[in-house]
Formats: sequence, structure tokens, C-alpha cells
Amino acid sequence: MTTTEPKPGELVLDRPSVQPGDKLAASGKGCEPGRMVTLTSDGAEVGSAYTDSSGAFTAPVQFARIEAGRHTVVAECGVRLTGSVDQVVTRSSGGQTGTLVVLVFFVLAGITVIRFR
Repeated sequence: MTTTEPKPGELVLDRPSVQPGDKLAASGKGCEPGRMVTLTSDGAEVGSAYTDSSGAFTAPVQFARIEAGRHTVVAECGVRLTGSVDQVVTRSSGGQTGTLVVLVFFVLAGITVIRFR
């Protein structure tokens, strides 16, 4: 995680990439004080917060859809701030293959036992 302080007019995400279930936070500066900030990505709301007296905010970001690739996060607060994050989706098939082999073994063993009775 990075702890980079945003500059005025900037949106900073605390990590460059996330996997499903990872926590992500957005920090921004340059908004009007006491204003509601709405964070969106691909048209869907992914977070919200209120700015402090200096116009800065920090908000958790939660994606509703899991889609691999680069996603732009936009903060609307009277001004428009943007940042990007890569969503990484990994696939594991090792456990399923082992289970399938065991299942096929028992089915074939059962057929063999029934056949030779």
C-alpha cells in the first residue's frame, strides 16, 4: 500500500492493483469544504465521503462487479478528480482437477466391483 498524500486537484488510490475482496481507499484534495464526494467507476457508484474543512477526503472504494483490467475511479465534488486501479482476477483450477480425478476413480472402481460380482 502507498500512503502518498494527494496534491490539490488530485485523486490518489492507496494501491495500484486489487484482487476481489481487497480493500481499496481513495484520497483526494481540492474539493469544496464540507461537500459530499461521490466516487464512481464505469458509471457505478463505488464509494462516498464528505470533505473536511480543507477540502480533503478519504473514502473506501468497493467495486460491485469483478472485471479484470484497468478501472478509472472518478470523484465528483464540485470538481472532477480521477485515478486508476487495475483489478486482477486470478483463476485456480488445481483443487478442482484433483477432486475430479478422485471422483472418476471411485466411479470406475464401483463399476468394476459391480461387474465382477
